[in-house]
Amino acid sequence: MKDRRPLWAAGLVLISGAAFADSARVWLERMQNAAHTLDYTGTFVYRHDRLLSAMRIVHRVAHGRVTERLTTLDGRRQVIIRRHGQIQCYLPHDHVEFIEQRVMALKAFPALIPAHLKVLRRYYAIHLGGLGRVAGVAARLVVIDPRDDFRYGYRLWADRKNGLLLKATVINHGGKAIEQFLFTHLHLRRRIPASAVGPIGVGHADTYKEERGELFPDPTPTWTVTRVPPGFRLAMHLMRRMAGHKGIVQHLVYSDGLAGVSVFIGRRAPRKPGHAQLYRLGALHVFRAVVDHRMVTALGDVPTLTVETMALSVRPLARRLGPAAP
Repeated sequence: MKDRRPLWAAGLVLISGAAFADSARVWLERMQNAAHTLDYTGTFVYRHDRLLSAMRIVHRVAHGRVTERLTTLDGRRQVIIRRHGQIQCYLPHDHVEFIEQRVMALKAFPALIPAHLKVLRRYYAIHLGGLGRVAGVAARLVVIDPRDDFRYGYRLWADRKNGLLLKATVINHGGKAIEQFLFTHLHLRRRIPASAVGPIGVGHADTYKEERGELFPDPTPTWTVTRVPPGFRLAMHLMRRMAGHKGIVQHLVYSDGLAGVSVFIGRRAPRKPGHAQLYRLGALHVFRAVVDHRMVTALGDVPTLTVETMALSVRPLARRLGPAAP
């Protein structure tokens, strides 16, 4: 009679902790490679705060560059095109097109895996989980747990054949899933034409009012974050005008390689002691406060502690206060 126990239970496989971690790293590399080499179409759901929404995705790779077209399948229709660091969002109901440069350090499903994996081990414990099925195919689980309270954990399921990320769950420090992406249907394609990732089905371009964000070089930033959580580094700084908003803000982007935080220092505001606002959408936290007479906003897929710590420690460079890290 054939032994149907898993190999580890039968005592047939012995893997050291280091080898197990290396295997997890190999799987992360496979996920990263699949997101930048495969053409596919599919449908995935996004779940957060007991809410569920669905999107159709068309993913095309040409000459090493990725272009994606996402269409909402419930609620008000939206068409989002992501290409070469730019996001175009069409709102057919309002006949508005928003165009923004994507400078956030945050990744977008299914391309969540950063390019440099070695630095992650200092701030995350990474290991392989079990086997399962997602979207009808065999999948492998990779577990990523934070080593402190400044970041979240992740549960990533990858296609065992090609490494494509099929399911991603964000876990808070209580072990609760607060956000999840999950493919329900996926079809790999040999080649997707460029027309399939264009703004088709949204009407003529000239019927849309364009709201465009602008980026400006910022060779000498005048503001800084004085309490940066361990592992987060300044990835870029620039001035920008946000689509649909007036005025120019200074934008600082921090990343630990997986999680990212954007800090915006906006217009001068009258001092209002204690004036602060906190919003949450799934794993995304947005914290706004008046700091040093300026409206400061910090946002990212990180815990409340992280955005509050960074926003409240914004200071002019000429008057830098406090330690560089908590």
